[in-house]
Amino acid sequence: MKSKFVLRSTIIIFLSIALVLTFGCDSDDVTGPDNDHGVVEVVIEPPEVEFEAGSQQEFEAFLRDAEGNTVDPSQIDGFDIDWEWWSSDTNVFTVEQDGSTGIGTGESQGDAFCIIEVTITEGNLNFTGRDTTIVFVF
Repeated sequence: MKSKFVLRSTIIIFLSIALVLTFGCDSDDVTGPDNDHGVVEVVIEPPEVEFEAGSQQEFEAFLRDAEGNTVDPSQIDGFDIDWEWWSSDTNVFTVEQDGSTGIGTGESQGDAFCIIEVTITEGNLNFTGRDTTIVFVF
């Protein structure tokens, strides 16, 4: 039993590091000027979740400024905001698009990542940010 836990933990750590290196979750994902709308990062809540196959889980994404304050998307006038949710393994769970909210459905037992990518554009001013959260379906 302990070896399964160690193996599972090692795989989760490896996948987490690989995704962070691949996608990143910090201001390195930001392009364009930092004074256009104030957004410097995207954060998914909850940061980790477990739920049963066949049930659903709501995920929320928040836009944050450099001080860590939440930026209300409705206050970003003149910019187009695209929210794109996806699962790293749709055999484990799927996630439906609903703006800043994603609805995940457990498909089968396993571990996967829920990923959000937000793009804010207006002309050539833009921001692209990503975040991930680990999902355990049992």
